[in-house]
Amino acid sequence: MNEGAWTRIEARSNLPPYHLFTKAIRKNDVDKREYRLIKLENGLQALLIHDSTADKAAAAMDVGVGHMADPDDIPGLAHFCEHLLFMGTRAFPSEGEYKQYITSHGGSANAYTSTSNTCYHFSVSAQHLVGAIERFSGFFHSPLFDPSCTLRELNAVDSEHRKNAQADVFRVWQLSKDLSIPGHPFGKFGTGNIDTLTQAARDKESNAGHDAQAALKGDEKDGGVVGRETRRRLIEWWETHYCASIMSLAILGRESLDDLTKLVLDQFSAVPNRGLAMPTYSIPWGPEQRGKLVLCKTVLDVNTLEMIFPITGQDQYYRSKPITYLSHFIGHEGPGSLHSYLKHQGWVTRLWSGAQSTARGFALMKLNIRLTKSGLENYRAVLAVIYSFLSLLRSAPLAPWNFEEFKALQEISFMFSDMQRPDTYVTRLSEHLSRPWAKEDILCAPTVVWDNDEGLVRRFLENDLLPNMGTVMITAKDFTPIGVVSNWQKEKWYGTEFQIQDLDSSLLAKATGPNQIKELLLPHPNEFIPQKFTVEKRDVSQPSKRPFLISKTAISTVWYKKDDQFWLPKGNIGVFVRSPIANSSAKNSVMTKLTRNLVTDALTEYSYDASLAGLDYAFTQDDEGNLLLQLGGYTDKILKLWHHLLEKTKAHVVKADRFLVYKEEIKKGLENGLKREPYILAHQWMDYALRDVVQTIEEQIEEIDYVTVKDLQDHMEELFSRARVNVLVDGNFNPNEALEAQRLVETMFKCRDILPSEAIDRTFLLPPGKSFVHHQTLHNTAETNNAVEYYVQLADYSDSTLAKLRLFSHLVNERAFNTLRTKEQLGYVVSSSFWIHASVAGMFWRVQSEKPTEYVESRIDAFLESLKEVLQTMSPADFERQRRGLVTKLAHKYDNTDEEYTEFALRILDRTYDFTAKAKSAALIENLTLSDIQEFYAAHIDPNSKQRAKLSIHVHAHAQAAATKAADKPIKFSVAASNAFLVDLKSAQVPVDEPQYLALSKAEPPLDAVLQFWTMHLGQVPFISNEKKEHLLARAKELALQHPVAAPAVGDAPSTGKLRDGTIVIGDLMEFKKGLQLFKPATPVMGLEVEEVPADSVGSRL
Repeated sequence: MNEGAWTRIEARSNLPPYHLFTKAIRKNDVDKREYRLIKLENGLQALLIHDSTADKAAAAMDVGVGHMADPDDIPGLAHFCEHLLFMGTRAFPSEGEYKQYITSHGGSANAYTSTSNTCYHFSVSAQHLVGAIERFSGFFHSPLFDPSCTLRELNAVDSEHRKNAQADVFRVWQLSKDLSIPGHPFGKFGTGNIDTLTQAARDKESNAGHDAQAALKGDEKDGGVVGRETRRRLIEWWETHYCASIMSLAILGRESLDDLTKLVLDQFSAVPNRGLAMPTYSIPWGPEQRGKLVLCKTVLDVNTLEMIFPITGQDQYYRSKPITYLSHFIGHEGPGSLHSYLKHQGWVTRLWSGAQSTARGFALMKLNIRLTKSGLENYRAVLAVIYSFLSLLRSAPLAPWNFEEFKALQEISFMFSDMQRPDTYVTRLSEHLSRPWAKEDILCAPTVVWDNDEGLVRRFLENDLLPNMGTVMITAKDFTPIGVVSNWQKEKWYGTEFQIQDLDSSLLAKATGPNQIKELLLPHPNEFIPQKFTVEKRDVSQPSKRPFLISKTAISTVWYKKDDQFWLPKGNIGVFVRSPIANSSAKNSVMTKLTRNLVTDALTEYSYDASLAGLDYAFTQDDEGNLLLQLGGYTDKILKLWHHLLEKTKAHVVKADRFLVYKEEIKKGLENGLKREPYILAHQWMDYALRDVVQTIEEQIEEIDYVTVKDLQDHMEELFSRARVNVLVDGNFNPNEALEAQRLVETMFKCRDILPSEAIDRTFLLPPGKSFVHHQTLHNTAETNNAVEYYVQLADYSDSTLAKLRLFSHLVNERAFNTLRTKEQLGYVVSSSFWIHASVAGMFWRVQSEKPTEYVESRIDAFLESLKEVLQTMSPADFERQRRGLVTKLAHKYDNTDEEYTEFALRILDRTYDFTAKAKSAALIENLTLSDIQEFYAAHIDPNSKQRAKLSIHVHAHAQAAATKAADKPIKFSVAASNAFLVDLKSAQVPVDEPQYLALSKAEPPLDAVLQFWTMHLGQVPFISNEKKEHLLARAKELALQHPVAAPAVGDAPSTGKLRDGTIVIGDLMEFKKGLQLFKPATPVMGLEVEEVPADSVGSRL
């Protein structure tokens, strides 16, 4: 398109010729960036973005080929290419050079493979863009596909598939692909695994009379004969499909557009053009695939109904967006909507509608509904209602005001869109460059609507969205409620059980008739569309780093910051309610969840129009007992909505029918929580071990059945009767509006203050010099992965210690990933980071793996030990480069007001009010030396440190858990525990034959035997009360855990899967916590007194 808008720029000053797009690219009024679109002689398109204020640069390359182009005999090859492509280039042959450069300069890098495209992207500190591009560009013209990495990356792809094997999103997606026309490329298995990637090579070996199973050699890094053949096929595929003419690049940096142009021409002109056109694909459903009902069993207990209509790709209709327009009606949640009717029948809790851009050439129009138990049982009635609503749309006139309102909402969304993170922004734009849009519309085309093409809308309604043209997929863990118990098929790649039936013919016969449900209506005009976009703008030398405390009463404080850098008519209001009962018990925790769900449910019909108009409301809770009521968006009508939301929240009356719906949903959610990925569960158990007040999922499940409507109504009244409230107002507000938000809160809630002790969060301290491990078994019996979360705690939260922790983490995180995942292949999920847990600092290493957890921990230990030499041999130049990269990262400006608001909210919620924590750390890191980090490591991280405090959580898949249980030995009562217990016995004046006691103690008997003896003996002592007896027996258990029998030495660098010498196995976590001390609560870094807002922070309206 727009061929006449391109001008050829001839070669000059050692630069090759290129083509320049000469039309102005439309951008919104607040976007101060400069844009230039060029096309290289090899056909590669590049969108260049100059941002003089950027502290982060970014780039993304979208390649117009994905897994639908996989060879039929090597499923997953495009994905494998994405993995191996990172492993060195001709100019930078070291496999880790690219990522090391990016991370050491405060950035990150990643990639993804989709159906018809693959995207590579990174961000980096702005001053290091050129070096990053030099390393990045080689992937597309001179990759090495390092042979020594072949087997390793084959295993990485396989590990990624195994990680996803129990995830319903992958299972259901692959099933929907498998149901397409046989042989259509959409049906391919895009992730791949080690079997699919090597089968062709193994078949080749077998046909040659060789042992194919032995040919993929684990002791050869290139994978032996099979690995080498797979790599050969990969290179052959890359040389066929990776072509400049189907590549689109987006780069954002501080450099001028001319400098960015030169950089792109220098680095990407060498990308070969193989003469390919952008591949497009036909709709993968024919007549035989339509009009079907698919029943799909899930791992999690979630009931959904999804109606799927295959349609032509929507990019060509970007000016009118017919499917987006129709989704505006179908997905509406206001009065008279499809959602409203189904909700009032008790059949659904959520509904979403929209087009999924599935692959280049076709899309899927979807209506996705979360069904209640009753909804599943009545799914035919649910379908009948949906078909009735589609009939209403076909027959009802769509008034011109409907389209004008839709158009206005889309225009407002674009004109006042928030700035995105640079890497997110360029990733999206690189993909959009290949869309068939007018190039001048590249920024606005995804959002803005120009034309009211009702004829096209009608065509889709009358031809594509007919009941017999789609497929209905129902997912559930159990189909017994609808009488389906047998005759299940299994999907090939994930083993998902499913059935396919024809849609009920009698239902289809009625489906195209006129709508008979009078309650179904089209939306009314939206009263929340903003009309005023006034921004209080002023000249500022530097944006304020924090909000100001402008009001403080007996129960609430209000923090206020005027937007002084984004200049959008938007803002956020947050009310953070600290209620002592919100999370004080398992039952209360469940009731608080019910409260937020029911209040949100009751507000939906009123607030949905507001959400369409850019005002988003959320009522959530955190683990510390804070209720978070948050509203964000255009400030024109925000206080009107705020008043209504607060009023309805406080005055909510529990309705029995909705209570039962959400009680069922929350119980399912809790039960599903027990089947989450192992690494997530490991982190949850770590949090439980460290947190003062916390309830397990199991405890909440036990309580939920006993909650009644009256219990909940009483809980809701008490929840807001005593509380401490913080109000945060950030954005396009003046101080009076912030005070009005506070007044509304106090007027509605009328609560009393809580005690100071009820407003603090505490963390348990691990004893120094101790190493603990706790084992848990997964509930999901089909999960094959284990997980280890390995945590080292620092009993110090000073600014200097936190700065050292941040720098140490920055120095080792990429190395941990490269060692534990890339080189040692422990598993696909590997991460590490520092962690601030309720004012206690620490660092964790997290690995999900099919290998035994003891082995995984031993490899983490070995990695941590290796850091001693790494730090000792690190050059001053390398240390300085990485230190500077972290300082730059910490100095990163907020990209939008939501980011700023979130950071302020977190500092209020953690009660430090340390709004400039990152800046303070950056200043301290400026002065840290390598010897500081070496000393920090030796004291806190080194496994051989005498003062290190460590806890690891091992989550076991069932097979491995059984092996661990069999290998476990009974807990013994050590000599040290006996000596300590003797002191307690004497203190309680229990008669003891001391010589005999000490002699027996040397044998270190099992704890069970000790408890059995003293239960009987103490029962015979007449002056020992039952309470004292129970105390002494509990004390014996506690001492056994505190003073374990020393484990046999296993060497300095364990590699056999054994835990280190002295590791203490924790049985009962609650009992373990009873023996720990609590760290002091968070301390505010500033005085919490009312402040005068600086004059230049108030502003005046323009």
